[in-house]
Amino acid sequence: MLGRVADNIYWLSRYIERASNTARFVEASCYINLDTKSDHIEQWTPLIEINGDMDSFLFHYDEPTRDNVLHWLIYNDDSPNSIKSCLKQARALASALREVLSIEVFEQISNITQAVPNVSPSSIPPYHAIFGICEKIKQLDMLITGIISTNMERGVGYNFWHLGEYLERADKTSRLLNVNYFYILPDVVDVGTSVEDVQWSALLQSIDAREAYYRRYSVINAENVIEMIIHDKSFPRAISFCLNEAKQCIFEINGDLESDLYTEIQCLHHELNQVKASAIIEDGLHEFIDQLQIKMNKINQSIYAAFCDVRIPISKE
Repeated sequence: MLGRVADNIYWLSRYIERASNTARFVEASCYINLDTKSDHIEQWTPLIEINGDMDSFLFHYDEPTRDNVLHWLIYNDDSPNSIKSCLKQARALASALREVLSIEVFEQISNITQAVPNVSPSSIPPYHAIFGICEKIKQLDMLITGIISTNMERGVGYNFWHLGEYLERADKTSRLLNVNYFYILPDVVDVGTSVEDVQWSALLQSIDAREAYYRRYSVINAENVIEMIIHDKSFPRAISFCLNEAKQCIFEINGDLESDLYTEIQCLHHELNQVKASAIIEDGLHEFIDQLQIKMNKINQSIYAAFCDVRIPISKE
């Protein structure tokens, strides 16, 4: 397989996962907004800052109001992390991969790109319509992933798909955690109150973890939520789970347990699992996530260097 094709599969998977995770991101924030009944700019600003998009955002809007932020995250073509932008990128990559993807996958990707209408910042629809868009994106993502798992030959292309999926998921799960803990709940007076419970509950719901959480724990608290989201080895959206799956994908692609890339992911996975949730909170979750982001970005660069300019032997999928 050409490195270019592998790169396209990898990024196609990442863009679809990113759109789904942005939908979860938006959904959680809107639920919190409904519960707190607050429209302060301070609540919406973090949703832009967490992706490092503030300069680009302020080029298009005067200030991070609720409607401007929702427009940026859902509808704006120029926003690199918006749902609409991710879906357009996914459609372009899918078109370049017509000989690799099944008809069913290509059709579903075409369908998902039609899920977001053209909307201006001054005409943001009510929450029930936004929740409908988010739910549709999540469902189509799961459908596409299910078709890939059912129909795609277990070769290098399949593993590049899941490599992109799991690394993107780890990235966005960490960002969701960071937003919830560091930005959305800045007031010490709210810690340990029902306000904090609502926000942790919204976070768990956004990654489909609430039921799994309550099977493990009887009450919501920061340490247990962080423990589950970072360290859980069986929950598919936990960061540790995602890194372990990414590590296995790398081995399936190159068959080398001693490669620099496999070792890099293995070291990060091991490092992550050695740190207790209580220590993460004590030392600073925001700082911990920042360092995790830097290391995951480096892994992405290493993937490009290792695979995107070489030919990898593979049977045609």
